[in-house]
Parts: sequence; C-alpha cells; structure tokens
Amino acid sequence: MSLTVEELSESAFARLVAVAPHILGDPARLPDLEARGSGALLSALIEEIRHSRRNDQVWLLSVGLTGSFPLPDQVRSARRALLLADGDLAFIDFLEATFGLATGTESLDVTLEVVHRGVVIDVDFCATHLAHTGIQRVVRQTMSRWHGQRDITLVGWSPHGRSMRRLNALETSRVTEWNTYTEPDAHEPREEPGRAHIVVPFESTVVLPEVPQPNLCNVLASLAEFSGNKVGLIGYDAIPVVSAETVPPAETERFVNYLSIVKHSHLVAGISAAATDDFLGFSHALRAQGLPAVPAVEVSLPIALPDSAREAESAGASTPLILCVGSQEPRKNQDAVLFASELLWREGLDFRVRFIGGGSPWFTQGFDQRIKALTKKGYDVEVWRGVRDEALLASYAEARFSIFPSLHEGYGLPVAESLAMGVPVVTSGYGSTAEIAVGGGCVLIDPRDEMTIVDAMRSLLVDSVRIDQLRSEIAARPSRSWDDYADELWDGLVVPLGAPANV
Repeated sequence: MSLTVEELSESAFARLVAVAPHILGDPARLPDLEARGSGALLSALIEEIRHSRRNDQVWLLSVGLTGSFPLPDQVRSARRALLLADGDLAFIDFLEATFGLATGTESLDVTLEVVHRGVVIDVDFCATHLAHTGIQRVVRQTMSRWHGQRDITLVGWSPHGRSMRRLNALETSRVTEWNTYTEPDAHEPREEPGRAHIVVPFESTVVLPEVPQPNLCNVLASLAEFSGNKVGLIGYDAIPVVSAETVPPAETERFVNYLSIVKHSHLVAGISAAATDDFLGFSHALRAQGLPAVPAVEVSLPIALPDSAREAESAGASTPLILCVGSQEPRKNQDAVLFASELLWREGLDFRVRFIGGGSPWFTQGFDQRIKALTKKGYDVEVWRGVRDEALLASYAEARFSIFPSLHEGYGLPVAESLAMGVPVVTSGYGSTAEIAVGGGCVLIDPRDEMTIVDAMRSLLVDSVRIDQLRSEIAARPSRSWDDYADELWDGLVVPLGAPANV
C-alpha cells in the first residue's frame, strides 16, 4: 500500500507542527513551511534528518506522524528508509516504513504535547491499579512528596500501550494521595474520555520508578535506546532471575523483558547495597554486547512509616501477636513461619500469628489451605489482604514482634516499617535485611534453617528482657524519613540526568 503526503490527516499535520521545532535546524522556517502545507513540512523534516542522521529525531518524527511510540525495529526501519531513499521519494518511503506503526494504534486522531527538557515520570501501574505492596509503597511515598514540590509530569500509558498520556484527577490521587483519596463506587458514572492526547518527552529526563507491565517493555526499550531522553530507574532487585525458582515463570519472563530497558538506560538508583550490586552485575555483563556499563548508585530506602503512622495505637491485647508482613510467595518463606508456629503451639506457648499481604493464586491457594488446616486445629492464625496503611500500622502497634525470614530481598520494607514502629524483628541474616539490621533491633536467623526461626520466635515470646533490649536498640537508631529519601532520590537519580537540583 502506498501513502501520499496529501492523505495526512489534519491531526497528523498538527502533530508534525508540534515536533518540527525540535527537528528543524532553523525553527524560524516553521511558519513558512506550515503555511505551505503538510507536504512541504514533512519533506523539510525528512531532509533535516537525512542530513543529521540523528536517531532521536527519527524517533520523534515517527511519533509525530503516527501518534504512537515506535518499537526498536520500527525506528531502525524508518531510519534505513530515509537514508536509502532518493530525493523527492524520501517522504513516500518514510510513510510506508511507519505505516505498520500507524496501523497498530487505536486512532490517528490524537493531539500531541512535547515535554522538552523536563522530568517525565511513568507511574502507570500505581495510577491504574489498587495494589499497594513494596514497589507501590515506594512510588506513592516518593511521588506524594515530589508532586507539587518539583517540576514533574506524571504519566501513564494509553490503552493500547503505545503512547504516554497525562493522568486524570483520580489517577493522580491514587499516586499522590493514597491514604486520603476516595475510590469511586463501581456504579458511579465515569468521566467520558475526550480526544486522545499524548505526552512526548524529548531531550528530557524520563524516570521509571516501577517495573513496567510486560506490554510496555519493548516500547520503553526503544525510548531508552533511540529517543535521546535520559532514562533513570529505581532498581528494586534481580530476584526473578537470581532466585527464579521462587517466583512464577511469568515473573522471570517479565523481568528479562524489563532488562531490555535497563541495558539502554542511563542510571539506576538501587534501594539497598544488595540491590545496587545486582544491577551493577548485570551492567558489567553488557560489555559482552559492546554496550557501555549502566552506572548504578545506592539510594537506600528509609527506616520510616507511611504518613498515617501517627494514627496507630496499640490495641493492648493480652495474647502476644506475631506479625508477618509481605506478599505471600515462596521467596518470603511464610511456610517456615507456619511450621515454626505450629511447633511452638504444640509446646504450649500462647500467641497469635497474623499475615498481611497479597499474593498470586500460584501460591496463595495452597497457603490458604494450610492456614485453614491450622485454624481447624484451634490455632490462632489469620491472613489479611487488601488492607490500607491504617490497618497495617495498627497491627504493628499491636505486635510483640514481627518476622520476615525472606530468602532474597531487594530491601525488606516490612523490616524497616516494623523498626520505625518500635517493634523488634526476626529477619534473615544476609543481604539487604542484614544491612537494615546493623542499626539494632533485629534478631538475625538463617531462613533456610527452620529451627533457627523456631528458636528466635521462642526467645522473643518468653523473654521480655530481650524484647526490652531490642526496643532500646530501636530507640537509639538514627532517624531517616521518607522526606529524606525523596530528596536523596531526586539528587542521586534525577539531578545527574540533567534536572535542576532545586526545582
């Protein structure tokens, strides 16, 4: 199929006008070219790129023409078409090279906004989902502090996953006001979407604080490699590869696709020393592909609580509560907690166990059956899912101690939150959790040796002197808040990529 410049829609012409100042060597030419119509403008833009041979301009013109972000192979095809074409036929070859990209969109009738030399932050998952586990907690705590204080543009993705867009009011609230916004009732009428409007970063800083959904990885990899934007990420862990046996196979496949973004990014901010080492290891492996190493810096998460912590008060229950917080999956080792608890119940110790966290049916179906079997025996064990921060904090305030015997962690947010609440923790004696424990307040165990878990739980259930000692250690720990983390992340990740230090 052949396309002609005359067939360009009015909206496509408007998009070309929007991207033209960032492609034309002399932007003062734009009014004249715009007056002469789409053919003259597109031909001029193509001729500029044929001389400059800049991949970022090929990427930008592809977005302007089609209203969608191109995939890596589409950028390469468009570039080859431009360089191989002869004179007046260049625009025809470019149109045909980008036709496949255009047919993959929901509509060509979209408007376009170029964010030039700004800071664009992709928070699509937090904006469109109600999950609130580790990554979402980090994103929402950080964005609630950057929003309104920093010059940033929060974005999600269009339904077809091929272009960035601004968030609507509800989505912005989900990201920046998690504990205070109200989710509308499912039966309430929703605002009808208007004409599609896409956000295009150019010569900007693009921050990825989430692990993107699988359908976004290829288009983000293209953005990182070709668009000329500086891409920075928060690096949480490499667990789906390093400890692949502990996660569903789909998680490993998803993470491998995510690494296609990491390999073309410009800076990773690890949430702990252990997580930073994971990404540095991957970075060093890139030399085998002739790619430069991606620098990684450590910006550790804080020992701090959500903003609603002041509302939590102890329930004063007489039966000790052991709290186990975290997504329910093999890596978190909750089955070892159930095993240790049953042994101690059989010894005659009186205590309760509460698990808080979601999880994949891949694991939770069997886990729930084991919980049900224990309750039938008369043991006091329960699972809470889908709770807000207030319920979580009230549980911490109620707990005698918490337990987090994870086999592999990028950080261990439940350990930090427990300590921030003044609650002692039983946790793993290596990796990032051992890093957190250096300040005191923790009992370290070998998570692969279940009897060390039994011994630690028994000790803290029966030895109040030990509990008091751990609480004293916690009280002496230096303070570091989410405010501190948000500032340090901006200075350690965003500023080095080109953003002002004081925005």
